[in-house]
Amino acid sequence: MDDHTSPDCGNFVRPQTGLLGGDPMEVINTLEVKYAQKFYGPFQAVKDINLTVEKGEIYALLGHNGAGKSTLIKMILGLVKASAGMIEIEGLNYDAKNKEIKKRVGYLPERMNFYDNLTAWETISFYAKLKGITRKRCEEVLEQVGLREAEHRRVGTFSKGMQQRLGLAQAIIHKPDLLVLDEPTTGLDPIGILELKAMIRNWNKEGTTILFSSHNLNDVEELAQRIGIMNRGEMIAQGSLAELQDRLGLPTKIKIDLAVIPVDLEEILVGKRIKTFQLEGKTVSIDCPKDKKTQVITAVMDGMLKVLDLRLEEPGLNSIYQNIMAE
Repeated sequence: MDDHTSPDCGNFVRPQTGLLGGDPMEVINTLEVKYAQKFYGPFQAVKDINLTVEKGEIYALLGHNGAGKSTLIKMILGLVKASAGMIEIEGLNYDAKNKEIKKRVGYLPERMNFYDNLTAWETISFYAKLKGITRKRCEEVLEQVGLREAEHRRVGTFSKGMQQRLGLAQAIIHKPDLLVLDEPTTGLDPIGILELKAMIRNWNKEGTTILFSSHNLNDVEELAQRIGIMNRGEMIAQGSLAELQDRLGLPTKIKIDLAVIPVDLEEILVGKRIKTFQLEGKTVSIDCPKDKKTQVITAVMDGMLKVLDLRLEEPGLNSIYQNIMAE
């Protein structure tokens, strides 16, 4: 262990559970990270990270460049050894079960490099032989990622998006328990991104647990069941979108389209205890606490205002991310 690390947490002891003790059987999560640290000389790239990814979950890592996401991912994959802490996949750790773990994990790096002179079929067959996979499975994965018609083309002629699809094929060919994707939409066009999201959802429905990092907040908001936000090597927030919204107490925006704007609109709204609002054309926008929105809606629907339409806009991940990073 480096001189700069804190005391090694590698001897973290799990609670003893089981039938003989009378406790319920312990649920083994797909991924457990406890107090993980990584030093490069005096520089600490990862600081006491605690992270749990449950079986069947889609979990996303967010953070600026240099936040420590890629280092953490490499530690999870066993490509970089942690300076301290514990990392387990399916209840196994790399010190004892390195090969067994790697059979259970699929990985798509941000940049995937292939031999230009090999065809897609030759490339995926190479990975299949390494992992003891059948020819039929090669056909299946090329079909899944949309490369079956191009399987006999040389990879050197592929676009960046097609190479990304081939990278996905090698990552899922052995049907991993945990699929790790580092910036998976890189190089994909809008249609390719939509198709990738559909693939991720389908793999997840089939039982694959997915951990991915992305700079695209829309992708994360659409796909992830839970989100971890990193900054300067630390995990500064974790939870579902709703949990992160509640943590920040961000207001719900209520937008009301009116048929007519009464001259005494401000007086009417103040009478309903709505003191702050914005008016744009015939649309009134009101920010209110999440637990007060029913009261506000009831107040404006009592007949004094001619309401044409009403919309609720909960704070999205973009607002959440900006507010958390500013804390």
